[in-house]
Amino acid sequence: MPRLRSLSFFFTAAWLALAGAQAAQPAPTTPIERYTIADEQGDFGLPTPYTHASGGMGYTLTSLVFDTLAWRDASGELAPALASGWKESADHRTVEFTLRPDARWHDGKPVTAADVVFTFDYLRRHPHPLFDLGAVDSVDQPGEGRVRVRLKRVYAPFMAQLAGAVPILPRHVYAGLADPQRLKQADIVGSGPYRLGAYDKAAGRYLFIANDDYYLGRPRVRSLALLRMQPALAAGALERGEVDMIRALPSPLAAGVARFATVVNAPSGHPLRLRFNHARPPFDDKRLRQAIARGIDRQELLRVVENGQGEVSDGRFARGSAWQTGAPLAAYAYDPAAARRALAGLGYRAAPDGQLRDSAGKPWALELATTRNLARPASVLAGQLEKLGLRVDVRVIDGGILAARVGAADFDLALLSQGSNGDPESMLRQTAGNGPFSDGFRRADLLALLQQQVGTMDPAQRRLLLDRAQAIYADELPAFFLYSPRWSTAANARLRPWFTPGGIAVGISLPLNKLMFVR
Repeated sequence: MPRLRSLSFFFTAAWLALAGAQAAQPAPTTPIERYTIADEQGDFGLPTPYTHASGGMGYTLTSLVFDTLAWRDASGELAPALASGWKESADHRTVEFTLRPDARWHDGKPVTAADVVFTFDYLRRHPHPLFDLGAVDSVDQPGEGRVRVRLKRVYAPFMAQLAGAVPILPRHVYAGLADPQRLKQADIVGSGPYRLGAYDKAAGRYLFIANDDYYLGRPRVRSLALLRMQPALAAGALERGEVDMIRALPSPLAAGVARFATVVNAPSGHPLRLRFNHARPPFDDKRLRQAIARGIDRQELLRVVENGQGEVSDGRFARGSAWQTGAPLAAYAYDPAAARRALAGLGYRAAPDGQLRDSAGKPWALELATTRNLARPASVLAGQLEKLGLRVDVRVIDGGILAARVGAADFDLALLSQGSNGDPESMLRQTAGNGPFSDGFRRADLLALLQQQVGTMDPAQRRLLLDRAQAIYADELPAFFLYSPRWSTAANARLRPWFTPGGIAVGISLPLNKLMFVR
């Protein structure tokens, strides 16, 4: 098998042993010496809090090495991790954590309250794009093995977005590190269930080795390997017993793979949205944004691009989510005739060739910018817009470049996808925040509602505030939510993967919760 012979030194011998072991059907608690995951992209950066690539996979691999105070279990509930428990004050402004006395760093040193206090201080001095500490007033150590966090105000997402997501740093490693992005691979010390055994950036390969002193017990999977492999090749490798899991299984392959493997899928919680450049003409007119939305057949997009696997968006959150109680986008049911009438009323009229001209009589040409992974839906969407009479050029560019262009309002249309799982605080960040791909939309009453719901502990009250916010958003339409695909993974019988309800940490919807490899 030439593919196997090309693998680097830290995988080759394992494949030969693994190929013979795959036929066995171990009981759920039987240790697994090597578990191999195929991933189309492969490289997600060095798995440390400041060096992993942006996006869910980079953080998820980092979570294998670095633990948090709390963590989402298989039911999606926050469970103890480095903290054995916590207590919240009656006014929701103070949370006190009790740390596990048996938690150790990979170099054998104990994980202490001083490490936790140091982590929050380090994050203030070295801001991280995933974690907003704006609501945190202070973090101190009231006693041995105890950490107290005081908040400036009621902040409903604290446990989900910070306690359950911030990787705790070893003070004895990071205290002398002026630039955390310069941490060397040999100096990585975490407290998680795995150590980084090897990393080949160019080849997109990782090897994680079990931490035998892990406080939850020796991990069931003794070593975990990830390598870059195209899904079609990975399907054959899975059938032959050369890999154990395909992390992201494209829907066209699912039926075939299901003949010899377990296929698990779940709502992605990553809706695609068409972002309008509302900061400049012509899309500063919400009537134009609304007209375009009426001319988009979202059900057809879902059928063509995803084989119908997913759901057309009712709003920002997935259907059935605790935070999505209405259907604010129902006003934009597909009606191309109504869209054309609305466009004509705004001065965009069709020439004999069917192409729309603006009020000055010039052909209306637009650019639709997106990233490589969304090139297919962008192409189908452009075809629909061209049927309305627009000329649309799809521009596929690097994610960093696209983020910079969106931030600088240097675009016409952009097709984006971001997670909507986890705490609904994400709606505030993605609507009015300063992060990559934010809508940059700051209407005062919308912003007030979104800020108010972040400071509201009662879920029912938060839902009411979010309903009102979504109604305003749907009317203004800075972006039009199209559909949310279902994501699939495939695995052999050695271990059944699962998607964490609501996602891990900041809502990451990947079937790689570290607990599935531990227990």
